[in-house]
Amino acid sequence: MATARDLMHSHAHCIQAHDTAGNAARMLAEHDIGALPICDAEGVIKGILTDRDLAIQVMAAGFDPEAFEVGDLPQQPILVLAEVDEDADLVLAKMSENQVRRVPVVEAGAVVGMISQADVALTMPEPIVGEVVGAVSASR
Repeated sequence: MATARDLMHSHAHCIQAHDTAGNAARMLAEHDIGALPICDAEGVIKGILTDRDLAIQVMAAGFDPEAFEVGDLPQQPILVLAEVDEDADLVLAKMSENQVRRVPVVEAGAVVGMISQADVALTMPEPIVGEVVGAVSASR
């Protein structure tokens, strides 16, 4: 039975609340990713920052990304997390039900990886991929 560990890409790159939006944007570009977990010094997730957050809430709002701290962004509660040994089917159901494109994977509370739609596409059979992408992308 597949688990979150089987789906995830490891080495999730965390950012801290005191880091700037500019630094976050560089990290997203450097690692070719669309989201960064916001973690405390112990790696415990406190929020998630997406490229869309940066574009809309920082750049389009006219803030200086080199002066704007990530922790100043309004954070929604993290709705979906996956434990590293959680059943993959349950993780996919969470993604679909909550219409989220990325799920942080945690072990003992610390982020150890991320599962994205791309990870699902690379690891799961085509019919499952279609179901997840369709559910995540559906209008609310």
